Amino acid sequence: MVEDQAREDIAFIRRAIEEGGAYATARSPDMLVWGIAVAIGYLATYSFVSGWSPIGPNAVWAICIILPWLYSLRRVARHTIGGEPIARRPIEQALAMLWLAIGIFITITLVLAMATGAVREGWSSAVTAGAVGVGFFSSSWLGDLPWLRWVGLGWWLGELALFALRHEAEALPLAAALYLLLLAAPGYVLWSRRGDHAG
Repeated sequence: MVEDQAREDIAFIRRAIEEGGAYATARSPDMLVWGIAVAIGYLATYSFVSGWSPIGPNAVWAICIILPWLYSLRRVARHTIGGEPIARRPIEQALAMLWLAIGIFITITLVLAMATGAVREGWSSAVTAGAVGVGFFSSSWLGDLPWLRWVGLGWWLGELALFALRHEAEALPLAAALYLLLLAAPGYVLWSRRGDHAG
């Protein structure tokens, strides 16, 4: 009786982990879109600050935040408008809520920092890098994707570097590189492996 329960528990955990890996793979295009969009925002800001571009960064950032949100919320729109069901598996819900919360936190932090001028103090990029690190580190366990732990660690090291450079313009291209290398690139890797979790 105890052995049967143990087998059932192990099977449940195995299914949950597989679902987590499948969810991470399914959301990989979102990672690509966000990584590229935020990198563009940082590079546009660096170009403006360096005098290479006359385009103010606030307009670019508005596009780089709104368009990825619309892309990421497409499934919610299909559910609301078209009645398409949303998956309710516990591990998928946990990962979805984790990344939604991180996305909301980062958006609020960046918008408030830009609106109040606090963005000039340079801390907001470091704080948001730390939050993305939490997302990757947690996702690595929930989805049984151990290599994502190293991505999370990379974000935390990036957080330290961004904080050290918080008063320097060089923090902007560094932040862009982090979003390309540690968000868009993992998204591409997961997307390219989507056949491993198909079915």
